[in-house]
Amino acid sequence: MCLSTLAGVLTAAALFVSAAAPSAASAAPAGPAAASVEARHPAFREDHVRNGAQFQKVLDDIVASGAPGVIAEVRDADGVWTGRSGKGRLGRDEPPRADGMFRVGSVTKTFVATTVLQLVAEGRLNLDDPVERHLPGLVPNGEKITVRHLLSHRSGLFNYTDSLWPGGLQGMYDTRFKRYTPRELVAEANRHEPAFAPGTAGGYSNTNYVVLGMLIEKSTGNTARREIMERIVKPLRLRRTSFPVTSTGIPGPHAHAYMRLHGPDSPYVDVTESGMSWAWTAGAMISTTHDLNTFFKALIGEYLLPGRLMREMKEARTLGVGEPYGLGIARLENPLFGTAYGHTGGTPGFTTHAFTLADGSRQVTVSINSMADTEKEHIAGGKALKALLSMDMQVVRAGFRDERRLRGPAGVAAFAKGLPRRAGQRPAAGLASPAAA
Repeated sequence: MCLSTLAGVLTAAALFVSAAAPSAASAAPAGPAAASVEARHPAFREDHVRNGAQFQKVLDDIVASGAPGVIAEVRDADGVWTGRSGKGRLGRDEPPRADGMFRVGSVTKTFVATTVLQLVAEGRLNLDDPVERHLPGLVPNGEKITVRHLLSHRSGLFNYTDSLWPGGLQGMYDTRFKRYTPRELVAEANRHEPAFAPGTAGGYSNTNYVVLGMLIEKSTGNTARREIMERIVKPLRLRRTSFPVTSTGIPGPHAHAYMRLHGPDSPYVDVTESGMSWAWTAGAMISTTHDLNTFFKALIGEYLLPGRLMREMKEARTLGVGEPYGLGIARLENPLFGTAYGHTGGTPGFTTHAFTLADGSRQVTVSINSMADTEKEHIAGGKALKALLSMDMQVVRAGFRDERRLRGPAGVAAFAKGLPRRAGQRPAAGLASPAAA
């Protein structure tokens, strides 16, 4: 769902943001405060990043487009780099922390889809199972809607976030601490006619992923949160990734989150403290640029899913707007870098872009501490993602000992230690052979 095509409450409610196409000319830098490019490994302290100025300008352009601040991490076989620009809190002269936490919005969907596909691998679910078999009477057309339809947004179920807040963005803000149950969210969708017959078209709907969360719980007997944490977050050691249930805060250092309630000319409002039960398995998770890059590195390297299901996940079809979409993952094509897979997320206060190149050789995550509200902001975010996926980020060293964590067989072995391995699974070239990456 492309937020730039929506108005009113739809803008705030959408949890997925398409990567915008580059504009003809970049936005002029506006001198954002406290910009920096940082190398993460201590051995890089006296090194510098080739094209570091271009890296910085990409982030500065996001702030110049109207965003309060931005952080980014780029990871490949040569190292890990972080950058930041703008402010972490309006009214104060402090930059966003490069290691700060943020709400990831619909990037949550890729975690949920991975969990569902693991259940498929274990035989607890089948991609062609009808929803009615597991959750009888939950949704209209449940006997014709399959697990695959839910994962690929081809169920036709109405998107509940399109009607949850009759008062628009102000109504959403006024009720931001209200708690919803998954069944209440599905019931909101059921008040409306389906958009199309199951499997006949594509249409992004957060309802699909709430139903998938309920399927996870029905098939395992555990909460969806527990399954995601035990299957993905803990094995990958994503120590700063969480799935809040009742908490309204962000459990660690973070930038403040902002949104405009009355259009692009209205002032920003702080929405850092907000309940996310309305998003649940459609978009409630919290993470960092580092953790998301680790997740997508492992996912595309087939450490979380066997090859046959990874191929199913990446089989993408158009939804009518945005990038082609597979089973919980979007595909991004560009002549500068080829093919990338990942997800974007737009939720009140944050916009996230997290993608990995198809061969696993580079991961990029960008977090903006506001919800994109103008076409200019959308273009800047999408342009930044594409630039960082293709930019030459090699480190120019001055005779330092090479201790880079992701380079060489020892580095790959350290990364892979403890990751789940399943029958028929094999690491992709980007993990098995750093030279190939």
